[in-house]
Amino acid sequence: MLEYEIEIGKEERDALLEITLQSDVYRKRRKVVTITSVIMCIICLPSGMLSFMLGRAEMGSLFMILWAAFLYFACGGKKVQQKARLKRFYANAQKALVSGHRKYIFSEESISIKSEIAEGVNLWTAYKDWGFYENYIYIRNLSNQVILVRQSELSAEDHAWLVDLLTRHLGAALA
Repeated sequence: MLEYEIEIGKEERDALLEITLQSDVYRKRRKVVTITSVIMCIICLPSGMLSFMLGRAEMGSLFMILWAAFLYFACGGKKVQQKARLKRFYANAQKALVSGHRKYIFSEESISIKSEIAEGVNLWTAYKDWGFYENYIYIRNLSNQVILVRQSELSAEDHAWLVDLLTRHLGAALA
């Protein structure tokens, strides 16, 4: 059994944001938007040029504005939008809490989580993957919520035990 406490500050919120953006759900959404946007760019640019050549400037302008918007999303605008939305979400969630203090208890059966507003026990079946991000070990549950453990705060023995526990219950770490 391992007890670990962490204070969720700006550095941890930034790590949570990047881990969330790297999740399969967010990457899939970005991929769909990028492919759709590329197709729409291919349609809007010639349509706009043709509209200008036929003397329909209003229609041509509309197609060019649409082309610019789709080009923005084709070039990664969706990730910027997702990041902004997640930042707002984390900021609003943080305002609701008095502190960002969390306590985790890792055992063979479950992970217990304690914060100022809730306390719960989640069996290992509630988690889907884990990995390393910068100085953190993260564990992601089925609803994409993330637990962070700062590696530098663990002893070598505790680090090895936790990595072994996570590997046995969730498989190999994500790359």
